[in-house]
Amino acid sequence: MEEEFEGVKADACIGCGLCAQVCPHNAIFVMDNDKRVVSFHPELCKECNYECNSICPTQAIKGKPTRIDLEFEYAHCQVCGKKLDYTVKTAEFLYRKLGKFYDYPEIVFMCDRCKHERVKEFPSEYLKFFGGMLK
Repeated sequence: MEEEFEGVKADACIGCGLCAQVCPHNAIFVMDNDKRVVSFHPELCKECNYECNSICPTQAIKGKPTRIDLEFEYAHCQVCGKKLDYTVKTAEFLYRKLGKFYDYPEIVFMCDRCKHERVKEFPSEYLKFFGGMLK
């Protein structure tokens, strides 16, 4: 049974930053440097519809967020090593989701250039995934 909580469930947060994008009062900051930091500032919260709660893909926020800074490692392309624009936890989350309906979920651990190269190797599989057809 899922434990009840109020605020931010740190272990459930994947560092995607969607909450910061929808917060109408800018009470959630995302800082991108060597690591991604998601910083929650409840003192800036005002009346709202808790958009941060409803957008969170892992339900890591419930009610008014607590004051906390969460730090995340960035994911890197497993082919060339390039730093990706999202966190390891975000990539793992997407990998699990894609794995349910797609044969190649490992694409979440690739940069755009390496994904493009992979499409050349398996064009019919990628076109099928995106609803296209091979002539």
